[in-house]
This record gives sequence, C-alpha cells and structure tokens, in this order.
Amino acid sequence: MTTFDLAAKADIGVVLADPTTVGVSVYTHAGHSLVYLSGVCAASPIRARLCGAGEQGSIVTTYPDFRETRAYGWNLVPLSLYLRGSMIPDGRLLYGSRVVKEALETRARDGFFQDVCGDGHCPQVAHSFWRDLVAANVVRDIFIFAVHTTRAQDQAVVDWLNGDPNVNHYNGFTNNCAVFTRSLVNLIFPHSVHRDFPNDLGMMAPKAAARSFTHWALKRPELGFYSMHFAQPPGDLPRSGLAQSGTETAIHMKKYLIPAALIGDHEVAGSFFVAYFLTGRFGLYKEFSHHPTSSIVGLEEDAKAAKEDRDEAVVSSLEVAVHDARAAVVGTKDDWADYRERFVLLQNSPEVQEFAEHHKNFFPQLFDSGKASVDDGGNPWLTIEVGGLERRVGVGSGNVMAEESDPELAFQLMLGRVGYVLRAKNHLRETMEEFQKDWVLLEQTRDRLLFGREQHLRVASAVR
Repeated sequence: MTTFDLAAKADIGVVLADPTTVGVSVYTHAGHSLVYLSGVCAASPIRARLCGAGEQGSIVTTYPDFRETRAYGWNLVPLSLYLRGSMIPDGRLLYGSRVVKEALETRARDGFFQDVCGDGHCPQVAHSFWRDLVAANVVRDIFIFAVHTTRAQDQAVVDWLNGDPNVNHYNGFTNNCAVFTRSLVNLIFPHSVHRDFPNDLGMMAPKAAARSFTHWALKRPELGFYSMHFAQPPGDLPRSGLAQSGTETAIHMKKYLIPAALIGDHEVAGSFFVAYFLTGRFGLYKEFSHHPTSSIVGLEEDAKAAKEDRDEAVVSSLEVAVHDARAAVVGTKDDWADYRERFVLLQNSPEVQEFAEHHKNFFPQLFDSGKASVDDGGNPWLTIEVGGLERRVGVGSGNVMAEESDPELAFQLMLGRVGYVLRAKNHLRETMEEFQKDWVLLEQTRDRLLFGREQHLRVASAVR
C-alpha cells in the first residue's frame, strides 16, 4: 500500500506518534495515541460525517488543551492535514522545517480550524495543541496499525463522536490520549485495546494501545490487519525519539535505574527488566516491516495451514509471496544498496558537479534561513536569499517542479532529501514506494536544471 493510496476504504486503526522534545514526552518517552478512521471524515474539527468516494478519512484524538474557543475534548482532522499540513490528498512534504510547519499551521488556522479558533484563539505557542494536528509528521515519526471495518461500524463511530458532549476532561493518568483511543476503538471491536499493567504501572499508555490492538488483530486474519509508517522528513528540526513503555523507559534511562541501585533496591530495577522482557517487547518499525499490507496476514495464515498439511511446495510458494509483498513496500537490502550506488554516480557525474554541493546536514545552510509561505492551492514554498537576490523553491511534491520553483534550488532540495534517506537507518527512512517517487523527482529536477543551462549557453553563444 502506498502512503496515500487510502481513498475509498473503511478501516479503523490505532495511531502512535513518536515522542518529541516538547512536553512530558521529554521525560516519559511515551509518544501520543490517536485513532485513524478511513471511512469517517471531518465536517469540522468537532463534527464527523461518513466519507464520500475518493476521500481519505481522518485522525481524531484528545489533548490537554487545544486552546480553541472552547475547551473541546477531541478534534477530528483530515489525514493529509495531520500528516503533511495540507488539504491536498496526494501531496508529500519534501522538506520539513520549523518555518515550513508554522506557515502550514497559519494556513490551517485560517482555513480548516476557523470555526473553532475565531478571533484571538488558537495561538501559535507551546502547549497550544491544535498545532499538533497540523503537519505532525514534520516533528515525529508516525505509525498506524489498522483493520477493515464496515459502513455500519463507521456510522457507529460518527454517531458516537457527534453524540459526545466533547468537553475536555483530560487527565494524564486517568483520562489521557490512550484512554480516548481505547474507548473509541473498543466501541467497534470490544476488548481489542487494553492497558499493559506490568509495563506501564497500571496506566493506559500509547504504546500499550498499539501493542494490544496489533496482537488482537493478528489473531483475526479476516479483518485484514496492516500497518503504515510515515517517516519524519529531513529538515532543521531534531529527529523524534522512539515511543516506549514505562519499564522500557526505565531500562534505557540511567536516571531511573541508578537511584534504585544506589539505595539498594535491586528488586525495583530487576522487576523492570523482567516485566519488559516477558511482556513488553514490541518494535514499532519491526511490526510495520512485517505487516505493511493487508495481504500478508492472510498469506501467513495460509502458509501456516500448509505447514500443518506438510505441503512443502505450497509453503515455499507462499513464503515467496510474503517476501515479495514486504519487499514491494519496504525494499530489500539489495534494493537500497543499488540506489546508493546510483546516487553516488549521479552526484559525481561531471554535468552536475557544480550543483551537487556536499553538505554535512544534506541541505545548504541557506535552506534553514528561508522564509516559508503557503500558496492558495495549499502548496508550501521557501523563499531564499542567494547573492542578494530572493529565489523561490517549492518544497512539496506538487510544486517542486512548478515553473516558479527555482531549478537549481529544486535540484539541491531533492539531492539533499534523497541523500538523507539513503544514509538513514531503517526506522528513520520512508518506504521504498515513496523513495522511488523521490528518485523520479530527483532525476526530473536534474534534467530540468541541465536543460535550462544548455538553453542559456545556446543563447549566449548566439549573442556572441
């Protein structure tokens, strides 16, 4: 499944957004829990409706304070607005920086959020959590674990949301984002989401919601379980952390275990290790890479049945099918190695050497100092000063090749993005499907730049 091949579907999923460097995540590393609804769309941030043909669905969650005209308990936003900050369904953000995200937030506040923001509300300050629903992927990795639903189940979600008083009673311990996720998902699939008592000390936590739902769904192959990963795009913002359970955080952070050891309470430290290794291990990226499409669970079940029947030929055929299905989405080591070799050849080719600047942080420093804006179509732009002149480049997949997008800056942008992905660790890079789209844009921006230079040389030669 491609990242945005999500229209005309009926699914519900548990979403886990990795922790950032803002708020309590600095200490808990818990991340944030949300609900994905492919068949339910947002009539407004506080009103749900069934999606029509071709619509993508939405994301719904709760936060301590959205800073809107009222203290709403939850907000519902289009999936593309949540991920990329745009109402354009098939758009992808190629470069994510602080100023780009702020420009997308301003656009959303004056557009989609207008009904709940009004005059003087929805400030762009820390802990104004409506901002976390716009271009969230710019600041963190996002995982979705989903199963298929029916139209009737989607209608039940719409009725539940629209019938809710939607008043904020957020409490970090007893009524947090994961509790909201549990309540909504269990409405459709009872007991599918539950807390992880030994690893989260009795609290309902984001990773427990994802883990319990995934384990529940894998036992029901008829529901078509699948997962998605949206990697944080390259830019000037710090990379997000990895969502962890309570015991996992304690194991990986010395500031929790050292005090226990110093006071001689080895049972506390030991209990953390036992609880985590027996019940708490759940790798988000590993789970995604194992089940990136709904077909894989069914193929695995068929292979399991074939093994029981000792039909080796069928088992072998199904295992190949599973491998191919995974490889089509996440790629293989050989696939990525091949692209790395091609990238080096492209980067070192004589015709692009003068444009292929090498930078420690992948992009020329001038990208970080650019001014961001969003056009009437919702496409993000950066205006960059080069040699005393202002030059404009599109930073979305829909406008990087636009006529007004500076050819040299567009090529440097794609060179930096592709270079970042190829050098990133598995869990920090996008899918092979998305990367192949980037590679096409890289070649297109290169060809456009070289063609423009050739045209310029012909004109200069004719003038002489």
